[in-house]
Amino acid sequence: MWRVLPTIVFGLFCQAATAAPVIGVSWPGDTTHQWKVDSEAIRDAISAGAGAVIETDARLSAGKQILDVKSLIDAKVDVLIVAAVDARALEMPIKAAVAAGIPVIGYDRPISLDGVLSIGFNQADVGRLQSLALYAARPRGDWVLLKGDFDDPQTARLYAGQIGVLRDSISAGLIRIAGEAYTPGGLSLNARRAFGNILDSTRNAVDAVLTPDDASAGEAISVLEERGLIDKVAVVGQGGDPETLNRIARGQQTATIWEDHEALARKTADVALQLAAGRTPHELGVTRQLDDGQGTTYELHLQPFTITVDALGLALTAGWIDAERLCRHVPAGRVVDCP
Repeated sequence: MWRVLPTIVFGLFCQAATAAPVIGVSWPGDTTHQWKVDSEAIRDAISAGAGAVIETDARLSAGKQILDVKSLIDAKVDVLIVAAVDARALEMPIKAAVAAGIPVIGYDRPISLDGVLSIGFNQADVGRLQSLALYAARPRGDWVLLKGDFDDPQTARLYAGQIGVLRDSISAGLIRIAGEAYTPGGLSLNARRAFGNILDSTRNAVDAVLTPDDASAGEAISVLEERGLIDKVAVVGQGGDPETLNRIARGQQTATIWEDHEALARKTADVALQLAAGRTPHELGVTRQLDDGQGTTYELHLQPFTITVDALGLALTAGWIDAERLCRHVPAGRVVDCP
């Protein structure tokens, strides 16, 4: 389906010059650096493929995102990309999009509904890499497991990957779980509060912390710093933003599991353009099918990988961070790539 439509970028309208496949994108909120980077990368890739983009911003509101998705359906977009605030809350409008013949892509956060193709990083793989990285640093001792939102299916996937690695060591008594807690809404400040409570209950007797993301890792590190424990506790997160890479360089964070969101955005844009041209997930080589009780869904996973202090040179070479930001406040001689 090809036609001329105005391109909308966060509410700004401009007339498309020629007929183009129109890709609708519903973002969860404009408050994080990640979504802004992803948005720019998707727009650039779709524009390079002679497509047009309509973007909306839910401002972290599930209710607004429901209205946003409905507005994109009404705009008769050729493909709908959704980075969900709350995937379960979007069930009705997503089903309406599929019923209207609009291919739907769940971006970064899976949408487990019939006919949806989700593209992102397998959280079970991320959890496995997290545990391996933290185990390499602290193969014995008292661990804390900070989780995401209880209602987020990604939380269960991440936890399954983590525990799959740790189960034998826990059974053998080498690793003891000193505390674990969900973080309502997946908010890093809730992770900070939960971690502080666990430290209080254990009288600071903690050796390692697994966190659901690097924002939560940063809050945990802040608490450790306040209590004079920054050099005693290993911390692993996921994400790999510049602040996290700097913390790893400074020795405050043990590792992060890097998810290349520019690669994710480019891949998603390419898939969206091909779906708009009438190709099916099977024709694109997406054969993985899951049934989470809501119907058959397709998932395409990109590969996450571990960044420790020894791999920071890779981050520099790839352009994820520049030397000035990476090396800020890094002690001389600690990182080979820093003067």
